[in-house]
Amino acid sequence: MAKIKNPTELPILGTLEKEELIKLVEELQEEKLLREAFGHISETGSNDAALMWRGRNRFLAEQVQPVVISPVKEKSYPKRNGGEHRIIDGDNLAVMRSLLTEFRGGPKTGFDVIYMDPPYNTGTDTFAYNDNYNLSKAELDQLKKKVRYVEKGVSLDDPSKHTKWINHIAPRLWAARKLMKHTGVIIVSIDEHELPRLWMLMEEMFGEKNRLATLIWERSRKNDASYFSEGHEYLLVWARDERALNEKMKVMATLKEWERAKGKWRKRKDGADEILMAYAEAKLAHNSDVSKIQLAMNEWFKALPQDHPARKNRYKKIDEEGMFNDDGDLNWPGGGGPRYDVIHPVTKKPCKVPASGWRFPDPADMEALIKAGKIAFKKTHAGVPRLKKYLHESDLEVATSVFKIVGQRAVDTVEKLLGKNVFDSPKDHEMLAELFNLVTWRDKEARIFDPYGGSGTTGHAVLAMNAEDGGNRRFILVESGDPRNKKIPKKDYTDRLTAERIRRVITGKWADGKAHPKLPGSFTFYTAHKAIDKAMLMASDRENLADIILQIVEEDSNRQDCRFEGYEYLIGKTRLGYGIALVWEQGRMRGHQPLTRDIRSKIMAEAEQAGVTKPVYIYAVANTSPQNDKLYRFQQIPDSLLARLNLLEEEENND
Repeated sequence: MAKIKNPTELPILGTLEKEELIKLVEELQEEKLLREAFGHISETGSNDAALMWRGRNRFLAEQVQPVVISPVKEKSYPKRNGGEHRIIDGDNLAVMRSLLTEFRGGPKTGFDVIYMDPPYNTGTDTFAYNDNYNLSKAELDQLKKKVRYVEKGVSLDDPSKHTKWINHIAPRLWAARKLMKHTGVIIVSIDEHELPRLWMLMEEMFGEKNRLATLIWERSRKNDASYFSEGHEYLLVWARDERALNEKMKVMATLKEWERAKGKWRKRKDGADEILMAYAEAKLAHNSDVSKIQLAMNEWFKALPQDHPARKNRYKKIDEEGMFNDDGDLNWPGGGGPRYDVIHPVTKKPCKVPASGWRFPDPADMEALIKAGKIAFKKTHAGVPRLKKYLHESDLEVATSVFKIVGQRAVDTVEKLLGKNVFDSPKDHEMLAELFNLVTWRDKEARIFDPYGGSGTTGHAVLAMNAEDGGNRRFILVESGDPRNKKIPKKDYTDRLTAERIRRVITGKWADGKAHPKLPGSFTFYTAHKAIDKAMLMASDRENLADIILQIVEEDSNRQDCRFEGYEYLIGKTRLGYGIALVWEQGRMRGHQPLTRDIRSKIMAEAEQAGVTKPVYIYAVANTSPQNDKLYRFQQIPDSLLARLNLLEEEENND
């Protein structure tokens, strides 16, 4: 970005509110610091607590090329119609680059959740990585050609296995960060093989202050282990901006649904929904007779399987208000609490006072709880009363950092859906659904992105979430195939595995032939294999070309640029407010309309109407309008776009 010699050249800055200016400066500083964190360390140097790998400089220099994302009606569901969700067949890095125009992260734009399940680098993985990472500074300065990627297996005894894995994951984490809403959360699954390097990468890219948790999924026990059974995986959870997340928490605390939790992340207690449903049925069957409802619920609890989570629930007593437990502590924490008389309702004598004093310093508060029926007295005043808690008022709890879910459950689900041996080590869709609900406050409009679509677990989780509460959540899955899979060719992988699972979940037609519920939903299938070149640019319609231009312009920014609708020529503006216009009509020159004086006048009028800053950057195949650098800057199609994509030299060599 060129230095600003005169601040008056940027009148847009004068139109920003103080808070917007502060945010803009903070984002620019953050971008600068992050670049410095990666850029100032040499390939052979050293720095305290910095992740070193051969390829850091290349990671900074390379520019990922966007690709053309095209719908495939025959592979969508329903066929020829498609739907609200998206499944994209293509390289996830190129696709993430291409999604920036629509989903670049901002206060109200971008993804609420990004879930990544990358290769674990266990010695059997195949993944794409940059195989040309040892470059000098001079070579970096002259870097223009497309980055050379290879895709092949990486064995455990490969001396550069960690370097190759980092060169795969680093640009994808960086791309994911740009797609996150400011209140968004990223969850990355990993095991012990690359946990240390992933942790340090995420600290550098997302900031140590934005780390939220390290979760452990305990999925199996390895009884043949020589020392310890490592049957768990990790899920690293980071916020895009914890400050923005904290502000959202304050807002959520004002909503009735989250008032009791004070806006904090809370999950439904295990088994609570089943208990409340059984209680409602018993209450209806026994006409609100408390004694009969209690007997019915006692029998219901006895009939539960031994491993059912509701068995651990302490809310098993019943009164007119519902199911409750009466073991709530009324002690003052730490001792030395207030002491006053609490009269027993039967003996009319003062109850025994807890050794540390009463929990509530004001006797009036205790009296209010007694009148509300929230205090459970013992048979006589000799016992200390207890606090009564109702399940329907306490059905939320804080999530712990350890999930104990047998991994075989996910394997069985995939086998029932798609058959045996089609996918190794799938994730549990119920576990993911619980996580997604947790980190989005059960937002029914959440947008969830998974760049490693695999067997479609994330899509299954989102469909199940919507089916449960009537939500309108959306997912985007990206998958490029697994050359190790012996049953499904790589070219058919996304269609026959990722998309096929979603089709069967929607239709209820699983491979096991048994009856399964149909989950509401539909999706559009896309391919993203065609790279952008000169011929493709010149054959584009106006909408597609506008998307490409905005993708390229936005690459220099970590802030959402505004796209304009409803103008004949103006298509958007940059972060600093400069207008962007496109002249792309059927006309005389090379099949397209050149920029003329009349068209320029119309563009300037649109710029005034939209309030954008001049000069306006105008893209067209040719220019017959008088030059005026204060009003506009001409950008020739296709050369200016090819140059920005580092493809101009290749096109010249091909001509």
